[in-house]
Amino acid sequence: MKLDTLKNKENNLEHTVNWETKSIKSLCLKVTSGGTPSRKNPAFYEKGTIPWLKTKELKDWYINDSEEKITLEALKNSSAKVFPQNTVLMAMYGDGKTITSLGILRIEAATNQACCALITNPEACDYLFLFYSLKFHRQDFISMASGGSQRNLNGQLISNFTIKVPPLEIQRKIAYVLSNYDYLIENNTQRIEILEQMAKLVYEEWFVKFKFPGHEKVKMVPSEFGEILEGWKVREVSEILKRLKAGKKYTQNNVLEEGLIPVIDQSEKEVLGFHNDAADHNASLKDPIMIFGDHTCKIKILIEPFSVGPNVVPFISKIYPETFVFFLIKNLVQTKEYKRHWNELQAKKVVLPDVALAKEFVNVVNPLFQQITLFEHKNQNLRKTRDLLLPKLISGEIDVSDLDISIRNEYQEHNINFGEPQDEEGLRSKMG
Repeated sequence: MKLDTLKNKENNLEHTVNWETKSIKSLCLKVTSGGTPSRKNPAFYEKGTIPWLKTKELKDWYINDSEEKITLEALKNSSAKVFPQNTVLMAMYGDGKTITSLGILRIEAATNQACCALITNPEACDYLFLFYSLKFHRQDFISMASGGSQRNLNGQLISNFTIKVPPLEIQRKIAYVLSNYDYLIENNTQRIEILEQMAKLVYEEWFVKFKFPGHEKVKMVPSEFGEILEGWKVREVSEILKRLKAGKKYTQNNVLEEGLIPVIDQSEKEVLGFHNDAADHNASLKDPIMIFGDHTCKIKILIEPFSVGPNVVPFISKIYPETFVFFLIKNLVQTKEYKRHWNELQAKKVVLPDVALAKEFVNVVNPLFQQITLFEHKNQNLRKTRDLLLPKLISGEIDVSDLDISIRNEYQEHNINFGEPQDEEGLRSKMG
């Protein structure tokens, strides 16, 4: 996107004359928090149907579901309460990665007490504008949080916090511009998931159901995993993996916002930042390299040069093609507590086919991984542009008052299904 297509009035902010500084509580019908039903009562959780969220589920975008559900009985006998669609959530407790995490409810849901729930007054504040304003002020909130490694905010502090607020029409235009980037990112992420699922289905057909091309000619034999194909063997994962040296130590403090080489993180964020030095790992489609998040158990296959952040283990396969190994070991171990999991992964046992069949599988699914990489690049660029626009729009540095944006009626009524996400060309035309 060409940012000069927007009216940048950095040195002349006359258009902000109608912007006011207001407390968050003055923009909301309610600022409150949730609660946690007693874990000692199984009736509060078993067969629950009401979504109940924890702070780790706030991913800075819409929330469609929850890991856990609670019952109506739990609602009646605890401080938990159901919040309406479009409620903005903020994490009040946690470490530096969790505290101030945000979410927007696409569904009615309850939360634990660590989530601050902000229900906006639709006549005073657009909920998406509030969401992006909170994101803009994230560092301000973090600086006000008390505590050590586990930081704490509270509802009163959030309620009294003040932000700059333009007229409602301008709020909606700002929210429209920024949210279109997030919608595109969401759409690309869904495409990535579909492509991964397609590759996974091929893997399962060949190596779980044993229905690979020519399987009819191979007989089944017993093993400790049940019947497997003759010639296949059960081995420990350690026998097929080779751990690589991590290389230069990159952290949040020594990476760039933009650069030639991505630094891979073990979190869902995936990219910690960038640098312009030589890559520590020269992955390619021909010679891919995998990474394992030692704390999060995240496994990812990379086909472009990269470096790694803290607690990320780069590795390759000694024998089998990496794309096959990716599916073989994915989800073998999962995070249940904060500890290192590499040795646990190494000790797992798996069923191994002959190498030739694994290579044949890779030839089938490699085009899918090429498409996945393209979508990941698109998302990186979309995030960069969105993050560049965010402070300029929320502060009023960029004027959107004259933008030809027609907000559909359902958005004006604060329904989440406003408009369709524009592609990048569509965004340019809206802003030019």
